[in-house]
Amino acid sequence: MNLELIAVAIAAYVAAGFVKGTIGIGLPTAAITLFAQASGDTRLAIALVIVPMVVLNAWQCWRAADIVVTLKRFKLLAAVMLIGIGLAAFGASRMSTPVITLILGLSISLFAATSLWREWPALPERFDRGAQVLTGLVCGLLGGISGVWAPPLVIYLSALRLDKEAFVGTTGVLLFLGSTILAISYGVNELLTTREASLGLMLVIPALLGYMLGEKLHERLSGSAFRKTVLVFFLLMGLNLVRRSMMA
Repeated sequence: MNLELIAVAIAAYVAAGFVKGTIGIGLPTAAITLFAQASGDTRLAIALVIVPMVVLNAWQCWRAADIVVTLKRFKLLAAVMLIGIGLAAFGASRMSTPVITLILGLSISLFAATSLWREWPALPERFDRGAQVLTGLVCGLLGGISGVWAPPLVIYLSALRLDKEAFVGTTGVLLFLGSTILAISYGVNELLTTREASLGLMLVIPALLGYMLGEKLHERLSGSAFRKTVLVFFLLMGLNLVRRSMMA
């Protein structure tokens, strides 16, 4: 990358880290969208986000979650999601960039728009196992193809009515596991090269800076404001991805 593009990447990762620090999710969505907008290369944007995603999710779950308790509660979701990400990553190299961008943008936009229109109903406990399997499957397919799988995860966790601290801790654990499998799968399939991993490692610092700034805002958000912030962010990012796919 040239110096101008490196400067854009640094700014994008500060912004993406700020989003994640504020709402607990959104690093890959923000980073991919912002960097792809400047570079015109969605595949490169996805490859660069993998290492920062692993590091920041590890940081988040270490600081905000009881990892053992989270894994016991969501072990079925995690297992299905990890298998799905690993398998879907093998098909990512065979899909065109506009198709990947469109799938990602539509899924994010649909999720955000429907959630802003009407709150997802609470999930009865008797349906939890089935919901975990379905959520894990959708997360796996989206994550393996596009590098983003937070939207279906947010729908499921919102239906559980988790408070914002439990939400942040749970997403940190599940996103860390998924991003680790994604990194391994992309490396095996040569979608993540040593050069891209090295560039991604350099972007961890601006992402962490943004994350720490975002945490300060997170502490001031009420539960309702927190939920609306998450959904509005996703809607804007999703619509922008749809627009990009149509222009490709």
